[in-house]
Amino acid sequence: MSSENQQNQTVEAENKEQTSQSEVAAVGAAAADAPVAVGGKKAKKERAALTPEQKKKRIHNWLVVPCMILAAAFIRSICVRVFMTSPALNFAPGGVTGIGAMIEYKTGFSTGYTNIIINTPLVIIAFIFLSKSYAIKSACSVGLSSGGMILMQYLNFPQYGYSGGAIEPNAEPVLGAIACGVLCGVGVAIMIRAGASNGGTDIIAALIQRKYQAAGITWFIMGLDALVVLASYFVYDNGLTPVFMSFTQQFSNAMVGDVILTGLKSAIKYEIITDEPEALSAELIAKLHHSVTKIDAMGMYAHSEKALLVCVIHKRQVTEFNNILKKYNNTFAYVTSTSEVFGKFI
Repeated sequence: MSSENQQNQTVEAENKEQTSQSEVAAVGAAAADAPVAVGGKKAKKERAALTPEQKKKRIHNWLVVPCMILAAAFIRSICVRVFMTSPALNFAPGGVTGIGAMIEYKTGFSTGYTNIIINTPLVIIAFIFLSKSYAIKSACSVGLSSGGMILMQYLNFPQYGYSGGAIEPNAEPVLGAIACGVLCGVGVAIMIRAGASNGGTDIIAALIQRKYQAAGITWFIMGLDALVVLASYFVYDNGLTPVFMSFTQQFSNAMVGDVILTGLKSAIKYEIITDEPEALSAELIAKLHHSVTKIDAMGMYAHSEKALLVCVIHKRQVTEFNNILKKYNNTFAYVTSTSEVFGKFI
């Protein structure tokens, strides 16, 4: 009897629990239905009220950025597998990739694995102390590029100047280093535009920049890269050749990346001190088709009133600009290069 009573009590408890759950579910459904019935149209309007700029940003973040990261990672994998670790070249650029290339040369351990091992703690630190978005994008970049390196090594992906288990006699190491630098420059530029990095020294530099804003980060990165490049002299068996190839690759990388990031929007800014602002401005506007900004100034030597003209032009217009300035006496000008121009600039 005691067992039957326990069973009955258990059944009654389960029935009560089901009843209470049903009541809670009903109340929850009613609460969920209420705002839909009352504010459903409003919610739909709010969802549909995205501005064109917001829609563009969403598309950029969820479609364009992932494609950019994927493309940059693929390019980086090509650079490492096809060029850096090719027996016809065998050189180590700076950073984590250079360390991985030297380890692969000595042990056969893929650069991709080294890249993951070294960058994993750096990405975690970046996630904690820097931007989460930056860390996630960088992690995706490191993972995709490292995976590509490992897969290409496993599939025996073709390498520059090396086929059939032998180095081709017509392989040109310098051309290979230049080609590698050009491709790496394209990949780095794409990655920067996507708001991420390839990990390694880039993350270390960002951490130092956050802590010490006045620190010379560029020199710090160059110093780390130089140590890796110099170490390659003792790793590879062909003397200074890997060192010179590394410098060639890094120079090509920097030049191409700079052109892609700033070259298309770079310009020249003239600041001119003159006694004839109206005539000079009119001629500049008419011939160069760029406006001029006038600022009232005072020459402190003679305490005479002057005009300071500011004009931004294309690099190809420098010669024509200088020819115009030569016509005006008592005119002093100095030139600065701008890395990027925003707004209306034709």
